[in-house]
Amino acid sequence: MKNQITYMQVFFYDILNDYGKVYIVVKHSDNTVIGRRGFSDEEKKKGLILVFTERNYKDFFWAEDGSLQATLGFGAGNKAEKCFIHADDIIAVFSPDAKIKLERWDVWDQSGEGLKPNHAAEPVKKKPRDEKVISLDRFRKSRD
Repeated sequence: MKNQITYMQVFFYDILNDYGKVYIVVKHSDNTVIGRRGFSDEEKKKGLILVFTERNYKDFFWAEDGSLQATLGFGAGNKAEKCFIHADDIIAVFSPDAKIKLERWDVWDQSGEGLKPNHAAEPVKKKPRDEKVISLDRFRKSRD
């Protein structure tokens, strides 16, 4: 687990330096504190995505155990909230601008509710092959 957090830390700083914005997916637990704001009922079930830009945080610190401390700005007024994110609650670090995501699979909720990895979604129903096959006979040129 220590290597995963180290990779996420390096990835976080690289994306923030290169793109100016990075996202962290956090799951709810009693170990993680999001200031007075806390988690909404929906965020408790689905998780919370924290956005870090060059201007919306201060006092940022990664602890040796991988936990994260920062004062983050929330909402339109950028209201400061002191946050502590436990290492076990950090699910992923990603950047839509860079089109890349680093995800931890060892911390997904195993109870069947809440956060689930993308690959564990319901299987996609495949269409019968006949619906996908298009005959090319009518498009081919004749060799006269």
